Amino acid sequence: MSRKPPVVFIAGERQHAGKTVTSLGIISAISKIIDPGDIGYLKPVGQEMTTLPSGERIDKDVRIIKEFTGLDMPDMGMLSPVRVVSGVTRDYISGTNQREITARFEQNICETMEQLSDKKLIIAEGTGHPGVGSVVGLSNARVANMLDAKILYLVGGGIGRTIDELEVDLSYFSHHHNRVAGVLFNKVLPSKLDQMKEVITEEALARIFPEWDPMLKVFGYMPQVKYLNNPSMHLISKYFQQHRTLKTGRTGQAWHQPCRKVKIISQDFDFFNPELSLRPRDIAVIGAGSRRRVRRIVEYNDALPEEKLGGIILTCANDDSPAKETLDILANAQLPSLAVQMDTAETDATLYKCFTNTKLQLYDKLKHQSIVSLFAEHFDAERFIKAFGL
Repeated sequence: MSRKPPVVFIAGERQHAGKTVTSLGIISAISKIIDPGDIGYLKPVGQEMTTLPSGERIDKDVRIIKEFTGLDMPDMGMLSPVRVVSGVTRDYISGTNQREITARFEQNICETMEQLSDKKLIIAEGTGHPGVGSVVGLSNARVANMLDAKILYLVGGGIGRTIDELEVDLSYFSHHHNRVAGVLFNKVLPSKLDQMKEVITEEALARIFPEWDPMLKVFGYMPQVKYLNNPSMHLISKYFQQHRTLKTGRTGQAWHQPCRKVKIISQDFDFFNPELSLRPRDIAVIGAGSRRRVRRIVEYNDALPEEKLGGIILTCANDDSPAKETLDILANAQLPSLAVQMDTAETDATLYKCFTNTKLQLYDKLKHQSIVSLFAEHFDAERFIKAFGL
């Protein structure tokens, strides 16, 4: 019987911990050492779907990996074997055939693994925190064991909080008898990078978590990358069900630029100074009836020498607002602009949800370049390959 390829299961402390970014980064880094044709990828359990041109709905991360890595993935649907879409968990819990459903899901995963059996290394990307999927009998810990995988665990940067997170999740993995090969410290503040390397070493982890044998390896300390986890105005627009995209000047590329922060403009016209309130890539949120302040924002944006503002969102819009004068002001502005029906508080809450749930999009080519550079500099690819059986 031929030897099964080793499987790396990428698990994280929470949703949006950076599992897809890590998958992309690892694939780019190890592709310099082994043939990309020998690398396999799958997302065993998926929750967020995208629709392929064929009409099939699969986990969106599979399409991202396909788009950016160029791996041999002729059947993307096969690489998304379990799709926990809306209603699946409700039907599972309220039904009477849970064992049969879980067994069918497991069979789907096994069939995908069989299709990848000719690879030399397989990257399996987990979903959410370690316990996600338990509701249908397929937690990350359970799936990792199914795949006979070693886990690469992503944990956020820091010291005290990082150790606390490791304590909780490593205990969970230990309870399920998982094999955890090591950790990757992610989104470390650049100013704290050297300190973290000095304090949280492999020797420190061995003292704090002596039950792990072999001892946990550290595969890298990844600094935060500016704007990597920030949304563009194009993505933001999808979070507002009722909105108008206002016709403005040449802003095609600007719609896909990651934005910096949300700034709510509440000062009266007499006291509002954009130079004090706004920085490049910021999103200005202001009432749709604020014509004079909108003009002031546009003039400030036009005067910025290099990077422009991220965009402007006009709140409380209706059939009569924004008025024609405001639309005329925006018509020639180099500024992505939305008009939404929500008030400022609702708009701010929607933007917060978007900023805390941003995932890579198919058009994020520059972000992918940043990821490749990040892993080339900070990820120990040689050590990783040896640790996972190559």
